[in-house]
Amino acid sequence: MLKKSFFVTVIFGLSTLIQLVSNIIITRFFGAKIDLDIFLAAVAVPTIIVTVIYGTLNDAFLPLYGENKIKNPEKSDQYFLFHFLILTLVSLPLTCVFYFLSQPISHLLYSVRGVEFVKNVAFQMKYLFFSIPFSVIATVFGTYYYIHKKFIRFPLAQAIGSIINLTLIILLSPYIGIFSLVLAFVVNIIFQIFLIVPPLKIFKIKNWEVREIRNLFLAWLPLIIGAFAFRSDAILIRSFGSQLASGYLVYLNLISKIFSLAVGVMTIGIQIVLLPHLVEEIAQKNHQKVIVKINQAKLLSLGVSILVVIAIVIVSPTVIKFLFVGGKFTLKDGQKVISLLSYFILPGIGWGIANIFFQPLLALKKTWTVGIINIISLIFGWLIASFINNKFNSPIDAISWGLVTLLFTNIILAEIIWQRAKKIYAKQK
Repeated sequence: MLKKSFFVTVIFGLSTLIQLVSNIIITRFFGAKIDLDIFLAAVAVPTIIVTVIYGTLNDAFLPLYGENKIKNPEKSDQYFLFHFLILTLVSLPLTCVFYFLSQPISHLLYSVRGVEFVKNVAFQMKYLFFSIPFSVIATVFGTYYYIHKKFIRFPLAQAIGSIINLTLIILLSPYIGIFSLVLAFVVNIIFQIFLIVPPLKIFKIKNWEVREIRNLFLAWLPLIIGAFAFRSDAILIRSFGSQLASGYLVYLNLISKIFSLAVGVMTIGIQIVLLPHLVEEIAQKNHQKVIVKINQAKLLSLGVSILVVIAIVIVSPTVIKFLFVGGKFTLKDGQKVISLLSYFILPGIGWGIANIFFQPLLALKKTWTVGIINIISLIFGWLIASFINNKFNSPIDAISWGLVTLLFTNIILAEIIWQRAKKIYAKQK
């Protein structure tokens, strides 16, 4: 499992490097200006939705698909295709709903910046929402390869998608400006789909099991709600950040991306490989192996996250000045980004380990429990952020402590639930 985790981590590391290069180019091309502020505000909610789909749909579908594959291997392809068709069809009207909600969402989050800012954000946001059905298709295809223990295929497709994203920005930005970021966001997901289409022999379907799709949606719904709450860290950052001067959304985006991408990529391999193995061990009632693997994954992810955060604090000032400063992004802009480093140390560790603590609960199909934990954490995080902002008039401190509360409440509650579930689970021999 560790060997497979390493290779997956390497692929995601490559993808993260490409995303880092993309951020460098974007900041140099557009600078800490109003146009980039608008895009970052517009892309916040669509990014969370796509991230939620990539994470939760796999977490909900993989245990059900994996169990079906073990119990009814001869019908597993039909099971897969049926769910793929239904999920794709459901995603289309959902996209239309979000398209028409772009204006209300923009007003709710960014009205403090004025009518013109909200109008421009809504215009870009409605096109970014077209990524929803493509992300559903890509995730379902990716799950097919995960369940067949081909862990590299989907991460590799995502890395190539990041290359497509960067290429489109470089080629199109001189002609369509900031809208090149909008177009690249959607097109890179479409390219991923073509790289992970499962073998054509699976495209046969004979029976329609309505009960099965109901089971998936019952498992997925709490994860959607919970993961949206968990991933609302970006909304928290940009909503409170919009109260600061122009350019701070760019600064906050850069520093949060540096921390979340760096620690995330170093633990994503553990997360991706852990869940299928836990599902398999639980189905075979290998209780002790489950507990050992979970403990190893948690300790490894914590150690890796701490080391990565320390490395970021040490090298980021030099990296930011050397790589990001240039073009329209000035040295003064770089110094403002560096000044934000200390605010993201604890959130950085939280980003690295939070999802690992949810894996045993997901493997046990406690999706509603995970969803409730995420919602509780978001409420506490937002309340703490609002209190600090109102009390001390400091959006930066509000963002930092709001993130700490959101992330570590998730971790603490997930661990409490697992310790209780573990005692019950250990008795089922």
